[in-house]
Amino acid sequence: MKAKLSISVLLLLCMQACKKDFLDETPRSVLNPVTFYVDETALNAGLNAAYADLRPIYGENEEPFRLTILGTDIYTHGKGTQGLPFNIYDPDLNAFSSEVNFIWSNCYKIINVCNTVNASAENIDMDEQKKLQIVAEARFIRALAYYWLVQQFGDVPLKLNPTVTVETEAERTPTPQVYEAMIADLVFATEHLAPSSSQWGRARKGAAQHLLSKVYLLTHDWENAARYAQIVINDKTNYALEPVFSRIFHHENQENKEIIFSVQFENDPTNSGNNGNRTHLYFQNSYSDIPGMTRVLQWGRPFSRYAPTAYLMSLYDDERDQRSDIWRTFDDYYYNFEATLPAGKSVGDPVDESWRNKIEFHPTLLKYWDPTRPTVNEERGNKDFIVFRLAETYLIAAEALMMAGKTNDAVSYFNEVRKRASRTGYNLSINPSDLNIDVILEERARELAGEMHRWFDLVRTGKALERIRAYSAAGQQIQPYHLLRPIPQTQIDLLTVPFAQNPNY
Repeated sequence: MKAKLSISVLLLLCMQACKKDFLDETPRSVLNPVTFYVDETALNAGLNAAYADLRPIYGENEEPFRLTILGTDIYTHGKGTQGLPFNIYDPDLNAFSSEVNFIWSNCYKIINVCNTVNASAENIDMDEQKKLQIVAEARFIRALAYYWLVQQFGDVPLKLNPTVTVETEAERTPTPQVYEAMIADLVFATEHLAPSSSQWGRARKGAAQHLLSKVYLLTHDWENAARYAQIVINDKTNYALEPVFSRIFHHENQENKEIIFSVQFENDPTNSGNNGNRTHLYFQNSYSDIPGMTRVLQWGRPFSRYAPTAYLMSLYDDERDQRSDIWRTFDDYYYNFEATLPAGKSVGDPVDESWRNKIEFHPTLLKYWDPTRPTVNEERGNKDFIVFRLAETYLIAAEALMMAGKTNDAVSYFNEVRKRASRTGYNLSINPSDLNIDVILEERARELAGEMHRWFDLVRTGKALERIRAYSAAGQQIQPYHLLRPIPQTQIDLLTVPFAQNPNY
């Protein structure tokens, strides 16, 4: 049995005590968490609160997906149209959108918990190495929260100390300064995190190095982006590409060497929250709307929030590329419900061709498929959410080296991802002369589809407007100002000082 990090959903002021490798659920409310974190047990409780607060971003809620995959070149809305303004870029994408308030408030909640842990650690008498490990984990999580904020909003308030009273004044920190703080956090984390952990789900050294390489891509420091990615790739003790692509995401293989960092869930509402990981719902099509079909566990509960664009599906070569195996398409379904069968059809017959290419039967991404749920209608999922994995690290190295003019080196990392993707008897490797930023973006689409990277990728590479206008299903109205999201109106209204909104919102 794996030693899995077990952490409950905690508010900033609700702590819990620690027992061995797991955490007892004994919440205690206090007026000031800084004064509560007075010993090692309490400090660990605060750190685990920070881990728990990652769940709303990674798996529990829909809003982060709307901000990262809707309206891109590779995803559009399914039958469900929640978050539609972020898909079509109409005036309803504004400062009152729930999505921007969600990510803003949740990220700053995480940041404040991490700040509290870091500040409290200075006054706690405990083993110094253990203390540095705790602070390093907190600083990694803080940098991850700022990664979301600065990528979505640009200049944001940089908070590095805990907030313990109501604050009604804030100012936006220039993005380069936020990057500097993130880099400082991550360099510290790379120096003090352990390369491995007995508790799966704890941030390891490789997680900080991977995120640091992503931040260096943002600052166009190609040398350091490549260097830190290569360090992770060369850590063969802890990391390796999973030979079979679909196995990365299998519910019985949630601890594998390709995973660099994942947010933990399990079949226990006490430790994983009431919602669990609901991502299995969002990518399903609406097959049960079709006469002669009903919901079954193998096909999932159909929320049908997100559908791949025709462009994304065109990138897969089923004959040569095993990554097409993580898609369920029209031909994988059949009539399964006798009570509503169309005339002349039998259970087990292929679905009538008239339904092909309709929104009810958009291809279903299987990365998040969760057969561990007890019933088809169960919304709460139990699988961990993979945040970082090694295939992306290879593509980061390839991008950084290519941008640095080292194309021969870059293509070797690119081709490692292609080699794993190749079916037996085929070689998908490319030559150095074939490598460019569009080829890398296409490869990231094939490899990382649905994993909440796409918006960040398009904006980072300066390709968002071009590719969304060319390939999105409904995003042709996108304008340059849309590359930053609106600051939530709730943030502006709560302040007693002027706080600039992003242009044109």
